[in-house]
Amino acid sequence: MSGTAATPTVIRRQLGRRLRLLRDATGRSVEKAVADPRLGISRAKLYKLEAGKHPAKPQDVAALCRHYRASAEETAALTTLALATQGDSWWHIFGEDAVPTWFSLYVDLEPAAASIRSYEPELVPGLLQTPEYALAVYRARNPADDESDLRRRVAVRMERQAILARRTPPSLHCILNEAVLLREVGGSKVMSAQVAKLRAAAGRPSITLDVLPLKAGAHAAMEGSFVILDFPDTDEDPSVVYLDSPSSAAYFQQQAELERYTTIFETVRTGTVPLEEYLK
Repeated sequence: MSGTAATPTVIRRQLGRRLRLLRDATGRSVEKAVADPRLGISRAKLYKLEAGKHPAKPQDVAALCRHYRASAEETAALTTLALATQGDSWWHIFGEDAVPTWFSLYVDLEPAAASIRSYEPELVPGLLQTPEYALAVYRARNPADDESDLRRRVAVRMERQAILARRTPPSLHCILNEAVLLREVGGSKVMSAQVAKLRAAAGRPSITLDVLPLKAGAHAAMEGSFVILDFPDTDEDPSVVYLDSPSSAAYFQQQAELERYTTIFETVRTGTVPLEEYLK
């Protein structure tokens, strides 16, 4: 995996946002934009293009640029982006089923983030797991799956961690519920190695690990885990709040949701202690 290259998914989001801004500048709704039969783009296709859900054909992007009377420079830039939306994500080398469909967007967005903030009530975050810990988690979640399939998923998880070794890594701030450290996932030996990895990670300038003690009682994040991804250029890539469950995920970009989860994170943080202090 390239440590800094934008994935096709990230580029699709950038392109979709810029197409939406072009349309907004004309004062047209999606329905009005596609009303002209000469455009040759359906309402459903335009929605998908603006949402960054699918690769974009350069000819469709060029047609939209003409329709919106974009400049030659803007048209050239957007059609170039359209070419870059083609292709598979890096994790496909591990198999098309190596990442669940609902999680694939997150895996594609993560390498582009400048800042990652998360609250983890049950598990060590994937970016900081040891291979043995990750395998124990996958075995518990999917006891009927083949060992080879589980190990492919572990390999993807380990590859994701490459972003932390970049020359300019993202800022990572994780709040761990104390239960994360008390639960012996994989047994005492595996957990001991996992805690050692967390301790080493906490010594890096770009990583902050805090622990929320059980004695803190009720707190603002009791509904479950969440991740906030912030990107270098918030105009091109708005921040994303990610929530998941065993078989689905939700992604939020609305400012209200971002503010809500940022407030939750900061509120919970006031009751935490640094990992190193907790482990003394």
